[in-house]
Amino acid sequence: MGGQRGAGDADSSAKGRRRAALSAFLGVGMASPPSEALLVAALAGARRAVAAHQARGLAVDEWLAGEVRLRGIRENAAVLAVLEMPGRGEETARAYRQAHPDRAGVLSGLLEVLGYQKLEG
Repeated sequence: MGGQRGAGDADSSAKGRRRAALSAFLGVGMASPPSEALLVAALAGARRAVAAHQARGLAVDEWLAGEVRLRGIRENAAVLAVLEMPGRGEETARAYRQAHPDRAGVLSGLLEVLGYQKLEG
């Protein structure tokens, strides 16, 4: 090992950064940090909803608007699930940043691990 870092270390580090960014985004704006189980459940539910809409050929806009009105972890999970959709990232990120300018840093960290180029407000 001798201080050398291998490809496995880099993969592990990238996974750790991704996990930290996802957790930070999902929990942002909450009074206390939610449990990992709650984070996983909320994101899984949001991803299932997006997949169901896509499978039926439906737009996710109305569903997302309903989730965003709820605020908290469901809002964040819904936004993340839509950010993961091809072609929806920039529009969704801008709307979230406009609604929550105080969360720009957490959003930027998430966008970075999702592979987005820097987006302007």
